Amino acid sequence: MLKKIVVPVLLAVSLTSLNCYAADDSDSVLKSEKEDVKKGAKKESSSVQKFAENIENLRTYQADFEQRVQNENGKEIDFSSGRFSIQRPNHFRWEVKLNFEQLIVADGDHVFTYDPELEQVTVQNQSKLLADSPLLLMTSDAEALAEAFNITTVDLADKPDSELFQLTPKKEGNIFDSVHILFEKNKIAELLMADTLGQKTSVKFSNIQVNQKLDSAQFSFVIPEGVDVIDSREVPLENGSE
Repeated sequence: MLKKIVVPVLLAVSLTSLNCYAADDSDSVLKSEKEDVKKGAKKESSSVQKFAENIENLRTYQADFEQRVQNENGKEIDFSSGRFSIQRPNHFRWEVKLNFEQLIVADGDHVFTYDPELEQVTVQNQSKLLADSPLLLMTSDAEALAEAFNITTVDLADKPDSELFQLTPKKEGNIFDSVHILFEKNKIAELLMADTLGQKTSVKFSNIQVNQKLDSAQFSFVIPEGVDVIDSREVPLENGSE
């Protein structure tokens, strides 16, 4: 899969040094994480419960996003922006509008990645992507999350209206080491991710709307005629069908 789509689907590149509280302090989130480990994180069971409450209170979510990717040397290697929508359970739409065009749609059963420039669609089973896809975390239920991830709370004593959760995969072989999800006033404000190659990604959200009625049609995808289809499902879809 193309490197451009790492955050939404399998190739998540992670935790940018641009953090959610001080954009000029590139290491503050990682430092906060290390300090939190020294002090002792809150009990995981409590963190799982609180994280689950925050996620499950979001029936729908939509926002503009800006994504920045840095390599292992801290150099920014990619920037993109667009629109992101969620309809729980298990539906999301990630539409990149700048600096390239790309559309990713999860319809509850499959994840479609459409690259207009390449005239190509990739189809994957959604159920197999949870452990490797940060965006799917927002659409999943608490039980599935607890089975796939260790969840802890990072102390933000100076941010009473904010909560930062660290999720680390329980199984080996994942493409990222950790995912941080920042909530501000019970709204998802930023995703911070660190992958196994040392790359870092930040996705910041703005113009956030929660629990508004959304058009369900935006969470379905019809494969355009004439495009190449890379179908990794056990039972391939027919071209042009959902």
